[in-house]
Amino acid sequence: MNPRTLAGAVAGGVVGALVIGGFIGLGLMLDDRVMSSIPVFVLTIAGAYAGWLLGVIVFGAVRGAADGQESRP
Repeated sequence: MNPRTLAGAVAGGVVGALVIGGFIGLGLMLDDRVMSSIPVFVLTIAGAYAGWLLGVIVFGAVRGAADGQESRP
């Protein structure tokens, strides 16, 4: 396993966890205002998707290209 791949996986996982935690926190805050648990479920699902998406982007950015050089069009 390449150290850059490991660093990318760790960075992507941390960022993804922070994003999903933020969305769950927003859902819990909204839950207190509307007296319904639906916002928690909706924002948890949205946070899971957003966390996964941002985690993949960060993983790719940290890992970089396979040959260590940027690709130019």
